[in-house]
Amino acid sequence: MNQLSYRLKKAIAYEASQCAPEECCGFIVDGEIMPCKNAHNSPETNFAIAAEDYARAEERGKIEAIYHSHIGGIDAFSMHDLKACKQCNVPWVMVHIPSNNFHYIDPTGNAPYEGREWTYGLHDCYALLRDFYAREFNIQLDDFERKHGEEWLNPEWSMFLENYESQGFYEVGRPDKKGDMLLMRMQSPQPNHVGVMNGNGACFYHHLSNRLSQSSVYGGYWAKVTVKVLRHKDV
Repeated sequence: MNQLSYRLKKAIAYEASQCAPEECCGFIVDGEIMPCKNAHNSPETNFAIAAEDYARAEERGKIEAIYHSHIGGIDAFSMHDLKACKQCNVPWVMVHIPSNNFHYIDPTGNAPYEGREWTYGLHDCYALLRDFYAREFNIQLDDFERKHGEEWLNPEWSMFLENYESQGFYEVGRPDKKGDMLLMRMQSPQPNHVGVMNGNGACFYHHLSNRLSQSSVYGGYWAKVTVKVLRHKDV
């Protein structure tokens, strides 16, 4: 599931309001919510679902997502949320009660290439590249820890330069093949953004900070900020 229906949002928002000031939590199973008791020792700021509830959800049907609420604080998934979501490998939904905003993340690699909500560390430009390579070429690129949402603006941050060779990429002259990786420099002396040629002419997929992922036509501005074009040895 990539989109929450209005009916599901309404049901989760109601459950969140009933559980406040504790965080609500539960599953979406076969298109219906399954509320669970928050078993965490500090339910006002965290949530945990008991193993018995996981088993009960699996018996009921297909687990499509895990949901929970944020009573206050940031209107986004926490870094702890992201790590836990990756570990369980199930999509997560979160409702931020003060704003009534909903957020969705999918660690399975099945999120669409276009229209992903920005969530640094799980739905960002490198995650899009990883998912593209896994789905289009069956090539598994390593994941790298992201520490906080604006680290890529640090002049000393160099995750892409440090790791592209170990992932099987080498430099080429220009992007003219599906899967070519565009290493870009945006508001930083170091390359801090990547795109991937998607095989549709001169178009490439990428995911800019705090925007939905998109397809753009390569050239002009994008060519100007590109510092390396990289190709994978197995493509």
